[in-house]
Order: sequence, then structure tokens, then C-alpha cells
Amino acid sequence: MNILNVLKPSYYFDSFVNPDFKLLWPLVVVLTVVLLLTIIFNIRTKSLQREWSGIKKFWWTHWSNMAYTVSIVGLVHLFLRYQNIPYINWRFWPLLMILGVFSWLGYLLYYRKVIQPQKQADKELRKGVAYYFRRRRKK
Repeated sequence: MNILNVLKPSYYFDSFVNPDFKLLWPLVVVLTVVLLLTIIFNIRTKSLQREWSGIKKFWWTHWSNMAYTVSIVGLVHLFLRYQNIPYINWRFWPLLMILGVFSWLGYLLYYRKVIQPQKQADKELRKGVAYYFRRRRKK
């Protein structure tokens, strides 16, 4: 394979991609391990998740959803590529999945740097004002 093929659209939309590329079985093993570890960690932390704050639960949910999505979609694509099904085993689909993961990571970075500090500041502001709006007990 020539590295210049990466810049050609025909490389990504080739209908007859060779199903036996060198990284097939190592990728299957890695994606299966990621899927199994995500399932195991979700089962192990199920009781702890009830006690977690909103931020911790948010991060755990997003990272586990990303691991589930990447591993399941990757395994399905590798199976379809191994079966040599035309149009579904394009190189375009993993590229699209990688772009999706990068956009997901971009959103998480944006959330961490912009939205989360705003939510924290609003929470602190409500804490200070909550004293004046607390319920008083009747005697």
C-alpha cells in the first residue's frame, strides 16, 4: 500500500477491500477485551453509581457509552469486512467512526472546559442564596 492512497477518495470507497489485512485478529482481540472490560466495570460499579455525584456519573456514563459504541461497531465492521460484503466493508466506515470519536472527545473537552465550570459557579451561587429561601419550621 502506498501512503499516497490515503489522500484518494477511491481508496476509501473501494468495493472490494481485501478482508485479510494484518491487523484483523489483533483488532478483534482488542475490541473484545474493551467490550468485556466495560461490561465488567459497569457491573462492578453499579452499586457505587447510586452514590456518585452528577459530574462523576456523567463522566462514567459517557466514557462507558463511548467504549460500548466503538467496540460493538468496530466488531461488526470487522466481521462484515471478513465476510467481504461489498459497500459495507469500505474503509470509509472506520474513518467515519474515528471522526465520530474525535467529535465525541471534542464535546467532552468542551463540556469539561466551558460548561462544567459554569454549572459549578451556578451551584455555588445557589448555595449562597439558598440560605435566604430556606423553609422555616412552624413552632
